[in-house]
Amino acid sequence: MAVITDTNMKINRISINAIDLSASEPMHSGKLFPIGEENKVIDDFFRTHVVDTREGKSTKSCRFIDEDATVKTKIKRFATNRSDEEFLKLAKELTENLFKIMKNSSSNSSGTYFVLELEIDNEGCIFLIKLDPKQGVQINYDSLTVSVLENILPDSNDRVHKCAIIRFNKPDNENAELFVMDKQQKEGEPARFFIETYLQAEEILNDRIMTKEVVREAKEKFVSILPEVDSNKIYDSIDREFSNGSRIELNTSIKNILLDNVPLTQLNREIYIDSLTDDFIKDYLTKFPDHSTSFVVERKDNVVIYRSDKDQIFFRYNKGISTDINVEKDDDGNTIINISKKLNFNRDVK
Repeated sequence: MAVITDTNMKINRISINAIDLSASEPMHSGKLFPIGEENKVIDDFFRTHVVDTREGKSTKSCRFIDEDATVKTKIKRFATNRSDEEFLKLAKELTENLFKIMKNSSSNSSGTYFVLELEIDNEGCIFLIKLDPKQGVQINYDSLTVSVLENILPDSNDRVHKCAIIRFNKPDNENAELFVMDKQQKEGEPARFFIETYLQAEEILNDRIMTKEVVREAKEKFVSILPEVDSNKIYDSIDREFSNGSRIELNTSIKNILLDNVPLTQLNREIYIDSLTDDFIKDYLTKFPDHSTSFVVERKDNVVIYRSDKDQIFFRYNKGISTDINVEKDDDGNTIINISKKLNFNRDVK
């Protein structure tokens, strides 16, 4: 999926629905929510959460478990006839389906359920977002319309728990059929009903694959972008940031690496680092459109290796002694290896 921006995202339709788990059935709107400049605050709110669902730290790249997955079949039917009537029918069915599943689960989280039809670079998507009520967000349950007090709705990120971008005409060469954000599950919700039961989906990537690609991209790009910085110093920063078992939010990790290595003399240093970080994320998601930007680092390599171009010299040490090894280049480009005397480093004589 293309990197999402304000210029390549278009919201075509919005349906507002209400899930009250104390009631016998959900409420769904019989008409579309109007889109336009008069609702710019609300429009901006949804745009923000579409981007967060694609790029956020709680996002998972997924595929449907099988071709008969309920949500998938309903959206495929809509894709063949994208009329207002079919969209409202789809929104109603998706809401009813979620309501039934939640009623039969341990969840007690009522709220408002929005269904949107989007286009992202002309790719059709359905966006689902469940929002818990918050003071300042006014929902009219008779007409199922929403109004907002200024500066309230865009700040209600803590009330957004579940979102999904579902692609219905994705390119054949991309594997991710949907991107799912489930904050409650991340915080320890017992049942994974939103991903597994409701969407009938599963993750398609593992942490090892994403770790390998991110580390490789970071090493290649930053050595190229910062030629005046010793490449060994850049590699050390990357290895520290992407240590095995650590939870990564890519935006934060890339910024940390740049803060370590961009010279203090750089003009407008903070703005420069923010710009490089944004460019890295955009380029990475363009190159790996199925990947997400949050994962747990999985690196089995427990050693640091240096070698010359033609393998005349090979130097390897365990990462556990990294603080006792220092490798850097002098002003002439020569590599200087400093090994702490406490390691008792001596030549073998055979």
